[in-house]
Order: sequence, then structure tokens, then C-alpha cells
Amino acid sequence: MGRTARLRRAFPWLLAALLVAMVAGYYALTEPVTFMQRVAPDSSITRNPYSAAQQWLAQRGQPSERILSAAALFPLPDTRTTLVIDKHRGMLTPNQVNTLLEWVQDGGELVVEARPLPGMLEASDASDSDWQDNDPLLFPLGITLWDSPVPESAEEDPIRDLLMALPTFVDSPLQYCLHSDNEALREDCTRLACDAPQEPAPLGLHVGDNEPDRRVQLFSDYVIWHDSWDDEEGQTPHLEWPVEVTAYADNDYGSQLVQLGLGSGQISVLTDLGLWSNERLLYFDHAWLLAWLTADEPVWFVRSVAMPPLAQWLWLKAPALAFALLTLLVLWLWYRIPRQGPRQEAREESSRDYLQHLHASGYFQWRTDQQAALVHTLRKQAEQHLIRFHHQRDKALTLAAKALSVPAKELEAALQMQPDTRDQFTRQVSLLQSLKNCSH
Repeated sequence: MGRTARLRRAFPWLLAALLVAMVAGYYALTEPVTFMQRVAPDSSITRNPYSAAQQWLAQRGQPSERILSAAALFPLPDTRTTLVIDKHRGMLTPNQVNTLLEWVQDGGELVVEARPLPGMLEASDASDSDWQDNDPLLFPLGITLWDSPVPESAEEDPIRDLLMALPTFVDSPLQYCLHSDNEALREDCTRLACDAPQEPAPLGLHVGDNEPDRRVQLFSDYVIWHDSWDDEEGQTPHLEWPVEVTAYADNDYGSQLVQLGLGSGQISVLTDLGLWSNERLLYFDHAWLLAWLTADEPVWFVRSVAMPPLAQWLWLKAPALAFALLTLLVLWLWYRIPRQGPRQEAREESSRDYLQHLHASGYFQWRTDQQAALVHTLRKQAEQHLIRFHHQRDKALTLAAKALSVPAKELEAALQMQPDTRDQFTRQVSLLQSLKNCSH
């Protein structure tokens, strides 16, 4: 008995020691490993190419917004706000262009991505009206966008052509040449697999005598040209606004960034705003360029100035009104849906008297096989009056029929039978009424 008690007292300590040994063994025999796992970004980030730029500006204390329509852009904000407008801005009306440029003239800062001509139209064959229709915002300032002289087709690479010709179901085409005995082939495959693709040299942007040069990877298939750079004699720049080129950044192929001074404000024109996208903001001095152009002020990223669809604009601006219109539409459709069954005639506008209501009530009872209820009281009164002729019913029927000049069988049928037609019912009521009023 004492031994069992000692085992019971020692059992909790043994269990605790076992748990400690298991924990110690786990940490002694295992090693923590850190690994990176790719996670798909949130949909709000994939839909907004400037999400990283907006988060970076928020860290600097610069508020930013994303504008998707002219209804949200106009009226324009105060001139301390920098507007960043991409090439998908839609077609601006002349009034909107004048309002925007007057806003810049009063001190606003505008960053614009130049818009290329449609692919079906060659720049050398385009007229002034074609340029104006393509970009009504920048053409009055003397800005046009031309194809870059960089050759489109790169130097032929036989190794790349060979790998591209392999079937798509091949697991890893590079493994067939990386493990080859041919040293030159292995070097070509290593270069193809590991080296970054060739790109033009970054732009050198000089911002001041005491400031270091900045490097910006701003390159596209186009270059910017300003009409004031024409050297031909007698060539007058096409300028509808008093602008002046204050700065530009170019490479061996042409200008990729041009700054124009207009009044108290400034317009910065770029060939591509992709350097501020979520994927490229962290490279070179792209983030610095955004901060330099916005000057620590609020920023609006304008995606589209074109008017959105009316239904979308109405839902954004007046959801209660849109819901009311939708409810009315549903009710109208419900009213227009064809209905099954007999159609009820519309009621007359004039009021009905007592006899009309009485007739309608009697007609309803007749249609619902309730004829007995219509003459029940009248039959009861006629039976009471029939007893006055004689205490025997047969003799009373004979005397009453003689007094009313009708056959006895017809009078008995009126007291007992149910009529089948309206005429029989009318005849029955007439006989019962005559019997009730007959004097004996």
C-alpha cells in the first residue's frame, strides 16, 4: 500500500521530467531554417501601378491620391499640388486644356507622359491637326513624340535562337548546353542564363553645380522634341503658350525628359512614367526624381481624365439616387410582366347605389352556387303563410295554387327545388313573393 502511494506521488514529477526531456531534445536535434516564400500581392496593389510610390510618399509625409476621372480632377486643386498625368488620360476638351494650363501658369506643377501617335500614322506624314488631335495638351506647348532611332531588332544570337526553337514541354532547355563538353557553348549558355539583357545607359541628370549627377533609367521607344530646337531659317516654333525649355535629360538617341517653364509654374514631360511603377521605383534614382519633381508637396496620380460611364459616375457621386432609380426600374419591369388568368375589368368612376351593391352581392352568390341562401328567408315566410290555407300540406298547396292560378306542382317546386337557370330563379322568387302576399 505504501509503495503504491509513493508511485502516485512521484508520477507528476516523472511526467514533468519527460516533457522537459522532449523539449530539450527537440531544440538539440533540430535547427531553425529561414526561407522566403513568394506571395501574390494584394489586388489593390496590382490594380494600382503607383501603389509603391504612394506608400513611399506617405513615409515622407507627402499625401497622395489616385484620380480616375475628370469629375474627380476638376475643379483643380490648389497650385501646391503636383499632378502626375499618364498617357491614358483620355481626350481633353479645349476648355479642360485651357483650365489646366492656366492652373500651371498660376504656379502649379504638372508632370506629363507624352502620348505617341497611333501605330497606323507615321510621324513624318502627320499634319498639325493630327498632332493636335492626338495630344491636345502638349502639342500647343510645342512638344511632339517621335520614334527612337534605336534599332528595334537586336543582334542575332544563334544560341538564343536554338533555345527558342526547342519544344515548350522541355523542362529546362539550358541544361542541355550548361552540361555540354563544349566550353564555348557552356560560356554562351551561362551568359544567356545569368547576364542581364542589354539596355541603354542611364540618363545623366544634372540638377545643380553643387549637386551630384543623378542616374535615371528612363528609356522608351520614343524621344521628345520641342519646336524651339528647330534650326532651320524661317522655321517658327508652333507655340500657343509662352513656354521656355528650362532643363532636359537625354542620351545618345534623344531627349527623354524635358522641363518647360510656363508663368509661375512648371511642366515636366517624360517619355515614360514606368520608372515610378511598383517594379522599378527602387532602381537608380527613380524615387529621388519623384521627390525632386514634386518638391515635398501633395501629389495626385491621374490615370484618366476622360469621363467615366454614366452609371459608374452616378454610383460614385450619388449612390442613393442610383439605388432609387434601380428600384423604380425593377417596379416598372414588375408592372410590365404579363399576368396569368382572367383580367378584371376596371371599376367605374361613378359611385354605386344600394341596389347595385345588392345586385352584385346576389350575383356573386348565384355564381358560387349559393342560391338557397338567397331565397331561404322568403321560403320560410311563404311556408308560414301556406299553413294558413289548411293544416294539411297537400290540401294547403291545392288551395294556394287555386288562389294564385298556378299548378300545385309548380308551387311545390318553388318551395322545394333549386332552379337551374336565372329565368327559373326569377319565376321561383315571383311565386314565393305572391304566396307570401296572398290574402286568405
